[in-house]
Amino acid sequence: MQAVTGGTADFSFGGSTTPALAAIIAGSPLVFSLFLNYTPRTTAIIAKDGSGIDKVTDLVGKSVAVNRSGLGEFLLVAALEKHGVDRSKVNFVYLNPPDAAPALASGKVDAWSMWSPGVDIARLEYKAHDIFQEERDLDFQIDFTSYLTRRRFAQENPALIRALNAAFTAEAAWASANTVEAETIVQAKAGYRDEIRDGYIALKRQYRLYPVSDAAFVGDLQKAADWLVARRILPEPVRVADHLAAL
Repeated sequence: MQAVTGGTADFSFGGSTTPALAAIIAGSPLVFSLFLNYTPRTTAIIAKDGSGIDKVTDLVGKSVAVNRSGLGEFLLVAALEKHGVDRSKVNFVYLNPPDAAPALASGKVDAWSMWSPGVDIARLEYKAHDIFQEERDLDFQIDFTSYLTRRRFAQENPALIRALNAAFTAEAAWASANTVEAETIVQAKAGYRDEIRDGYIALKRQYRLYPVSDAAFVGDLQKAADWLVARRILPEPVRVADHLAAL
């Protein structure tokens, strides 16, 4: 997103909608060009086996690593809210994933709220377990995958963006229909163990893309944005419909 805002790149691919909205609120001239959602969802809050943290209420007085204004933070907020735990009773430790993993391993934090594959690698390598899982425990989805470009670039290149969106839509359909091949390709790039790849294959993940013209999806994202603002994860209200590429 920083590269796109600064003009050294034209597209930002596949990031979370929450930091994208935060960047837009901060003044970045970004617009959404496409959205993606995959199922089943795999983000989770994990704690090491034997830590005594087996449920959300066990986090009282503990520290949890999260990424600020991102999927990790909002999942922790949602988990605490669902289980009636005041967030002031839990120590939010803001760390990016490369720093959060060793912090969990060394015991500098007690738990970690993280998405795949980081959460799956940590669960396997550090002998950890889920205490809250997005697909299983979250009442409604609050974060999605987004594709962004600059508003002016979208105005000047709508045909190019439509062609790119069509290519991503075809790739998503292929990945959904060819789970083994798709997961093997990702593993080769990411370098994680076969056990993790085989777990993803068993999930048979499905990928669905939503154009910016999909009013129902934009409504769901607006609901999510409002939820995030009300819980101070996003600093101020934002109207999603004002930040869509005109395609």
